[in-house]
Amino acid sequence: MSAHPLEIPGHLTLTTGEGGLPKIRIESAFSRAEIYLHGAHVSHFQKHGEPPLLFMSAASEFAAGKPIRGGVPVIFPWFGPRDGYPAHGFARTTEWELVTTALLPNEAFQLVLHLPNSTGYQVEFVMTVGDQLSMELGVTNTSEQPFTFENCLHTYFHVRSISDISITGLSNVGYHDRIADVVTTEGHEPIRFEGEMDRVYFNTSATTEIVDPGLGRKIRIAKSGSQSTVVWNPWIAKSIRMPDFGDEEYIRMVCVESGNVADDQVTLSPGDRAVLAVVLSSESL
Repeated sequence: MSAHPLEIPGHLTLTTGEGGLPKIRIESAFSRAEIYLHGAHVSHFQKHGEPPLLFMSAASEFAAGKPIRGGVPVIFPWFGPRDGYPAHGFARTTEWELVTTALLPNEAFQLVLHLPNSTGYQVEFVMTVGDQLSMELGVTNTSEQPFTFENCLHTYFHVRSISDISITGLSNVGYHDRIADVVTTEGHEPIRFEGEMDRVYFNTSATTEIVDPGLGRKIRIAKSGSQSTVVWNPWIAKSIRMPDFGDEEYIRMVCVESGNVADDQVTLSPGDRAVLAVVLSSESL
């Protein structure tokens, strides 16, 4: 079988992934990554000599019409439930189109995917794989009316133990506690976990860090074009209720999500474009 014209031999290949879904595998001088066309979903990123940066559930369903559990789901054009429609929008269950691939001068690899069959707007997702993982979700309003949407890169991170990690960068930031349904303000201390957490921090463009003494590393989440940060861990009871998530997998993951949700939603005038950009990097403690 001949190679796909967008492959870069020895480095960027198109193959068949879980559930028979098309997958892109990238081997750079610094790292390894895997991206599914289903949902434009980054399912794996791992720097050489380090544990994986992203968490993937062993119970995830890889099937048409179903979201992939773990990695980086692309949330668009709404966040959370919506009556009569799929939760978190349709971008994460749509097969995207691979448009371009490139080897950059810094030896990183870049690929561009488009969300097909869009009316009134265009969406592209640019991923750059090197010693860090960069993601840019661009939305352009191609209609003659304002276009309002929510977006989020719903990133699952791999940690040694949820009870031992802390998250910095959100001190004194207001948030909506979606479990207690109250709005309050974060204190001065790093965020720690003692139970289920589902918080939407608003009006913040701050860089956050996951400090993981068990793995001896710090993960940095730098972002732009984003005013919301979501912090989530399902803990015990919710994990048991989730059919595509292992009962004890909550121990090894945390979601720190960058986007624009609720009151931070984006409204684009005709012809305008917005870019949600996230750069994930890691270093030893």
